[in-house]
Amino acid sequence: MQMTKTESSLFDAYPCTEKYELSSGAVCAVPYVCRSADMLVLHGPADLEAVRGLLAGQRYQPVSIGGGQCAMSLWVADYHDTTCGPYKEFIVAFMVSLKPVEVAVHSPMEMLQPLGHPEVTTFCYKLVLDQQVPIDFGREVHGHAKHPAPQPVNIAFGAPWCQFDIACDGKPLVQGRVRYPAEPARFQRLSVGFVTPKEVFQTRNIMHFEMESRLRLFGEGDAFSLSGESPLGRALVPLNYTPQVVQYLPRVRFVMPKPLNWHGPEGR
Repeated sequence: MQMTKTESSLFDAYPCTEKYELSSGAVCAVPYVCRSADMLVLHGPADLEAVRGLLAGQRYQPVSIGGGQCAMSLWVADYHDTTCGPYKEFIVAFMVSLKPVEVAVHSPMEMLQPLGHPEVTTFCYKLVLDQQVPIDFGREVHGHAKHPAPQPVNIAFGAPWCQFDIACDGKPLVQGRVRYPAEPARFQRLSVGFVTPKEVFQTRNIMHFEMESRLRLFGEGDAFSLSGESPLGRALVPLNYTPQVVQYLPRVRFVMPKPLNWHGPEGR
């Protein structure tokens, strides 16, 4: 793929300067770089008290969007070219803060607004992948709560739909078919903060994106179902999550530097 001036500017700003040897012996460059991926994000409300219970014991708590609800998102991603090779991933995330915060959301298209609040960040609750190297890299370098073994993560981006069928621990987890937003959007550079849970080890970080973000309401012709058969599904179903907004990120690229609170393996 020919490198454009925009691509060069992002990767020149965050060059790979180190190597990290995973417990498997695989060696990966740091920071993590994704040169190309397709992502679909489903944003919607979930029950605030149920999510609060799910995150009990964490430093962070869900951000209220009013009406007893909080903001939850499910990501499906097909990574074509990354530090860890190609792979596919399913991500469960919440908007959180260190102290009680409410950002009132009055319509579905305002569902992303809490991320503009200075005290709000994204909590990466669980991640399910189909390849071992990015699982190990995410867990060992960033503390991501990635399922420790590859799972069946079937994601297909083919116009005009993204179709996904994801299982975990031998049980169905989530299935769907969602139409892309058709209208192109402005290409932008955006930095997004996130935190990982205490399950592995908690880190804070910022991802630096170059992307085209297309949005539409979830609706006619779209299909989505979440199964409670797996342990992860049993944790998610009681949250009463409902997808409302579709965000499509075609050919997105990003860099994920070392965690802001990085101390290396000896400091964990």
